[in-house]
Amino acid sequence: MPKRCATIDKTGELIMSKANSKYYTMQEMAGKVGVNKSTVYRYLLKEGIAPATTKRNTNLYNATTLQRVKEHFSKKNSNNSEKKAPNDLLIETLRQQVSSLQNELINEKSRSDKALIAKDKQIDDLNARLAESHQLQLGLQKELEIHKDSDSSNHLVLDGQTVSKTNYSKSEKKKTPEGSKKGFWSKLFH
Repeated sequence: MPKRCATIDKTGELIMSKANSKYYTMQEMAGKVGVNKSTVYRYLLKEGIAPATTKRNTNLYNATTLQRVKEHFSKKNSNNSEKKAPNDLLIETLRQQVSSLQNELINEKSRSDKALIAKDKQIDDLNARLAESHQLQLGLQKELEIHKDSDSSNHLVLDGQTVSKTNYSKSEKKKTPEGSKKGFWSKLFH
């Protein structure tokens, strides 16, 4: 007559098993739990769980051992899902930071664009003033040429004012004494 063993599981139910009930190899337990065979081996070694029997150099474990392995790895898997939560939190935090940086970049680009528009306006104003100044200079130059040709006296009339031509004459040079030396630049410009 087969020998019967009674054990109580975690829920308090009485588990009756026969001595010749089904046995499981490490590979079978690993397949049922969803982990690698070496992981099951390390767990059994760590817990000091001995095989129920050995057939042809293969360790066989009973249903109670299978139940312990399932409980252990179900807890471990739940811990892994808890570990994923901080990773998800980290990912969400990083996404928020990226979004914030993108908004800052957009704002900075907007400020830069406004500054460039202001600088372009300043450049346009300066170009307009330069063109106006150039026109005035050309007008004065033409007026000087007209008066130079028409007036042979020593007086010029510019915008209704009489100016002595001697003040602007290039032919008159400063008279320097014969004995004084002139520098290079003064020779060049006088």
